[in-house]
Amino acid sequence: MAYPVGDVGFDTIVTLYSKVHYRGQAVLREWKTELIEAGGREDRDAILHYGDPQAEVVAAANGSVACALTHIGVIKASGPDAASFLQGQLSNDIQAVQNTSQLSGYCTAQGRLLALFRIMRQGDDFLLLLPQEILAPTLKRLSMFVLRAKVTLSAASDQALLGLAGPAAPEALRQIGLPAPTLPEVAPEGLLHVMTVPGRASPRFIVLGPTDAVRGLWPVAGLAPVGSQAWAWLDIDSGQPTIGSATSEAFVPQMVNLDLLNGVNFRKGCYPGQEIVARTHYLGRLKQRMYRASFAGPVPPPGATLTASNLPGQPAGTVVEAQRGPDGQVDLLAVVQISSHDEGVVTLQETPLQFRELPYPLAASC
Repeated sequence: MAYPVGDVGFDTIVTLYSKVHYRGQAVLREWKTELIEAGGREDRDAILHYGDPQAEVVAAANGSVACALTHIGVIKASGPDAASFLQGQLSNDIQAVQNTSQLSGYCTAQGRLLALFRIMRQGDDFLLLLPQEILAPTLKRLSMFVLRAKVTLSAASDQALLGLAGPAAPEALRQIGLPAPTLPEVAPEGLLHVMTVPGRASPRFIVLGPTDAVRGLWPVAGLAPVGSQAWAWLDIDSGQPTIGSATSEAFVPQMVNLDLLNGVNFRKGCYPGQEIVARTHYLGRLKQRMYRASFAGPVPPPGATLTASNLPGQPAGTVVEAQRGPDGQVDLLAVVQISSHDEGVVTLQETPLQFRELPYPLAASC
């Protein structure tokens, strides 16, 4: 069914969207080409680093940095039923997204996370941020449930993102005429929005807007340019999970601490998997939690299996994300059996993990 907007019909909307889509893709490719010419090492959608990943993660840990977040994609939900549609699909209360952002999970009927979004509003639209690698399958699955709802879901390929972190980030934003909102606010400024996201020592910022406008801010004066690996390390350091293709459908929301990160609302209405998520919460049946740890060895991929001394011959956990840290060790987030964390020696590639504190309380909630 076509829903005309004023005198503009559905076919015209499709044509306009196609032009915006291809223009956005072209500008993003141009920006990526500039980043590569500046020394960026690309892998699929990500600019991994600029030649010295260890120096970049040291800069991210101890200084102030900027990152072109080309590895993060955006799904746009627009239309009069956008809020009610998302409310019936995701784990958090979409009605609460006003001038703030929120984490929200998209689950299977069995309560397993297919994707994890950071969501904000752009006028009457909702923007859902997620890894580019799972954008297409996630968009396809969400679109299957639109049915008669007056909502349009699309890949917002005309939007780009820029991350800023460190003590100099707020002043860097002010120098380019942008606000530095407090957590968890989102502040609009012309065509751009500045979103505040958690960091261990201080909040981080994500600037989102048309690719031309975001590209024009790069490089950011006073901030060291870093690639996606350094930004991923900041996520690990902040205890913020990422769900990608290797970990999709591996965890219920509480396993990756989504309940502790205000990513689940237990009083909202139904959504896929809600009964299992709620039962886990109210009956206390959670046996695994996400922990932060480090070890000496090669960087494992997401989805790598952990073992433990108290569970011989059985898997004891799964790596969520791992990156080389500033001290040369591998830092990671992993979902681990609570009993193994408390009573056993947890190993990865036959090397014991050293568990580190998360920047939010965990023990009282297990």
